[in-house]
Amino acid sequence: MTPPALFLVEIVVADFARSLAWYRDALGMTVSLLDEPKQFALLRGAGSGQLALKGGSGSPNPEAVRLHFFQPDLDAALERLAGLGIAPDGPPRVSHEGYRSATLRDPDGYRVYLFEWVNS
Repeated sequence: MTPPALFLVEIVVADFARSLAWYRDALGMTVSLLDEPKQFALLRGAGSGQLALKGGSGSPNPEAVRLHFFQPDLDAALERLAGLGIAPDGPPRVSHEGYRSATLRDPDGYRVYLFEWVNS
């Protein structure tokens, strides 16, 4: 049996604690590894991918990466985020590729796309 494909995306963050809290508490990701003295964390969402947060080295580059996270119910996710004071850049959009998405910005300005598949 072949193990599921894993991927890891690492982003540099300006304020490690703030970004860790944002991805953990706002997006509901779970921390799978945390090294606070070295300002490094691995977070896992749904599926096999992980997000690495790296603080204290370099500057954030929000134009370098786009993060996409599947949401089974986009409207419910946006409502929950609104309760935390987090608003999307605009209303959800429907793509001709078959998904509906909304764009958020994390504390460093990285684009975070939340998407759900549209029933055909």
